[in-house]
Amino acid sequence: MAKLVALDISRFSRGDITKMEKLGEKQRLLYRWFRLERSTEPALDQCVIYSGARGFSPYAAYRVARHRDGRYELLDQRSGDSILKGRTLDSVLEALPEDFYYSHSRARPRHG
Repeated sequence: MAKLVALDISRFSRGDITKMEKLGEKQRLLYRWFRLERSTEPALDQCVIYSGARGFSPYAAYRVARHRDGRYELLDQRSGDSILKGRTLDSVLEALPEDFYYSHSRARPRHG
């Protein structure tokens, strides 16, 4: 009797990481800062991507996850809400909300 082993294809490929790094290069061309943090667990590989403008504008934070079955998911890093599940990295990166690319400035509190 043969034993079946569950295939775990949750790790991001080098091409996936390169795509996310190129997204950061585009952000820098738009005079925005960008940071990518990767964490790997069994059956789950994740990258948190941050983007923001310099100054008092809030920054955007989203998590891109790759699950055991190879599907991708885009989540709001602050709330944990799922934004989109997709079969390709491109499909979830295309779903990044507008605040990832453009900051909406908050009114600063006035003193005095």
